[in-house]
Amino acid sequence: MLFSELHQIKRRSAKDWFDPILDIDTKLFIDPFLLFKHPNKHFAKCNNKIIQFFNEAFLLGAKSKGIPSNLSYKKLLAMLTFPEVEEICLGYTNKSTKGLGSGFGFSKSIGEAIVKSIRVGIKEFEHFEEMGILEEGIGADRISDICGNIIKEEIINYTKEICQEHKIPLEEFKVKHSSFDFKTLRWEDSKVYLPKNPFSDKPILLVPSNILRDLPSINANGFLDWTWANENETLRTDFNYEVKSQLKKEDIIRIAIERTDLLEKYIKFVEEKGSRPYNLTSDPNGVYKWYEQSKIYTKQNPIELPTAKNTLELLTFVKALIEEFNTFIVENSGYKLLWNEKPKKPKKEEASQLLFHGLMKEHCKANNVDFSREVNSGRGPVDFKFSNGYSERVLIEVKRASSTKYLQGLTSQLPQYLTTEDINIGYYIVIVQKEEEFKKVSNLKSTAKKLSKELNKCIDVFIIDATDEKPSASNL
Repeated sequence: MLFSELHQIKRRSAKDWFDPILDIDTKLFIDPFLLFKHPNKHFAKCNNKIIQFFNEAFLLGAKSKGIPSNLSYKKLLAMLTFPEVEEICLGYTNKSTKGLGSGFGFSKSIGEAIVKSIRVGIKEFEHFEEMGILEEGIGADRISDICGNIIKEEIINYTKEICQEHKIPLEEFKVKHSSFDFKTLRWEDSKVYLPKNPFSDKPILLVPSNILRDLPSINANGFLDWTWANENETLRTDFNYEVKSQLKKEDIIRIAIERTDLLEKYIKFVEEKGSRPYNLTSDPNGVYKWYEQSKIYTKQNPIELPTAKNTLELLTFVKALIEEFNTFIVENSGYKLLWNEKPKKPKKEEASQLLFHGLMKEHCKANNVDFSREVNSGRGPVDFKFSNGYSERVLIEVKRASSTKYLQGLTSQLPQYLTTEDINIGYYIVIVQKEEEFKKVSNLKSTAKKLSKELNKCIDVFIIDATDEKPSASNL
């Protein structure tokens, strides 16, 4: 459910505040670079605030000399503890709105990155996200958490203003890291009135849509691309790298540390080039519009589903849902949601998984059937549970035929999950987006039949034709 849907309100435009899906995280992140010269009054000074925060961190890092027993270092680690800002419903945990968080162990990684930066002559971060180039394990989600914590006070005030404008009811919550005291260099928790998320019973925080991206503007791959394009000879002679694809994260880190001048040039290049927020309208990664499209389709194309009271009826029930998904993709132009127009290429596999999830959930909701994803399995968008007078789990794996692990997913991954979780029904859905892939997946059904006999379980394969601009036909 969208925040606007919950409170029956409308945003002024798609470029206004981000309208979060409240029961599942959207894989987007706060990009600190987009806060640079941000026009909104609440965020106009956030860039300076972030710089001030890391200036203080650099001072502590310099005093401590990276010695773990040093009091300044301990103070630094406490300062660099950034719990996940799950109230904004963003991040990698696409099965719920609660992620892994960023605790004390992660603060050590950031602390080491700061000490390492000092040792190679970097005295401050104008854009702290360059840490993601200098240290392993600091990706988009971590950078978003760091930024979200530092500017949480501004986010809170921004959310309150929107709620006041739309007369949205608020409740009192204790918010962790609601502000940072620059005098004592300590985080403060406080009680704040905010809107409530009915799916988590936690507060909701709203952010401007124009500070969100799928990757930080300044990132390790961007640094590699720029360096390879502009300093190719340096990489060949100084570092002995002949092929770009051979470089791993540790290689990028080595280049950035040994040639901080290249890192400075890259950051200046990004500053001059500028950056744009994620396009929520075209949704190139398919991480957001699946919700809206699922609701529209199921409302226009209602189906009656049988109530599952035993295993056989459960098989019929789930197959009916999968067949309806196939109808949507093949006969109702649903395949278009799995393709990007410019350039013309398939969206990521997750777009298929989320769209499938959305359609399943909306059809179940319309038929008063409880549908949930197993939030504790930790394996990704698989493992669905259906219940309506009958409780049984069904494991569903959705993969693109273009995946290098499309066969392994059926022969190894799915059987392992079924056995480990003691589940008897498994469906393997394969999304075909290119003509040549049909031959590639033609033997999957016979393989599934063989596995069913060997494991004494029900395993079946569904091939979904999502090729671009094809006649209404399916190889199911």
